Amino acid sequence: MAQLPANTVLSLRKPGPNEVLIKVIATGLNPKDWKRGTECRDDVAGLIESVGDGVFEYNTGDRVAAFHRITEPGGGYAEYALAPASTTFRLPPNISFEAGAGLPLVTMTAAISLYQALQLPLPTAAAAAGEGIPVLIYGGAMAVGAYALQLAKLSMLSPIIAVAGNGIEFVKSLNAATHIIGYRNGNVADKIIEAVRAAAPGQKLHHVLDAVSDFGSHKVITDVMVAFGGGQINLLDPRADTDKSWQWPEGVKFSLTFVGSAYGRKHPWITEERAAADKEFAYWFYRYMTHLPAEGRLNRIHTKSCLVDWMEYCRACKT
Repeated sequence: MAQLPANTVLSLRKPGPNEVLIKVIATGLNPKDWKRGTECRDDVAGLIESVGDGVFEYNTGDRVAAFHRITEPGGGYAEYALAPASTTFRLPPNISFEAGAGLPLVTMTAAISLYQALQLPLPTAAAAAGEGIPVLIYGGAMAVGAYALQLAKLSMLSPIIAVAGNGIEFVKSLNAATHIIGYRNGNVADKIIEAVRAAAPGQKLHHVLDAVSDFGSHKVITDVMVAFGGGQINLLDPRADTDKSWQWPEGVKFSLTFVGSAYGRKHPWITEERAAADKEFAYWFYRYMTHLPAEGRLNRIHTKSCLVDWMEYCRACKT
């Protein structure tokens, strides 16, 4: 690998229109980062260094977290990162940079899934708007699932069913799910059906976020949906749709969430209209995310501080 001469000074990237340049203090890691390696570095937290034309909300020195555009240059593994101003939000004083770096991608994924794809009531809806609306979060111990559980509670959905494996104790600590079902003991679909019928007699479970989206999770969920006469399942990965042997039963609708729609990026599995709508939603919700942790209404999860030899990490990713 070529090395720059000693004392070489590199010029900083300049933010484009409606972009911010952030001096990175912490960056978050997600499952996609070890799957794709150096392509991904999209959760960042730090201080505003400069802003591009059209940015009016932020000034140099502001404490922020941001969602960088996936696969594009200027990500969080460098000293400075670029991000759209629309997917940047202020960090309240009670949230560290390390905790802030764990929020942008997973929390927005959960929010888009619940509120845009499944069209469930927002936490800002009138009181009791979500009461009597059951929801299933399959994979409650996963990062997206854990934030989805907390958002579901803020929306006053009930009952909130979580499915988890070894992370059951963690899910309990969130104090969000009304019922927690361990999938390792088998008969998961039957247990979910029993829990909903016991907790909400006469109600039907029609809304599911599949935070696992793998290992046949969509098949288990479909059995539940069929038992309640159909419903909507939102996936985070197109694996089920690309399984040529799989047919969705009549009455079971599925959708896919691709978090890049938070900055308006279209994806093969979502329409341009959906991407545009998600971008508008994300602009508002990221600013709401400043308020939630400031008020102690959204708990951070899985935060560990570490120092990494990035050069060694990048070499490992390439091999």
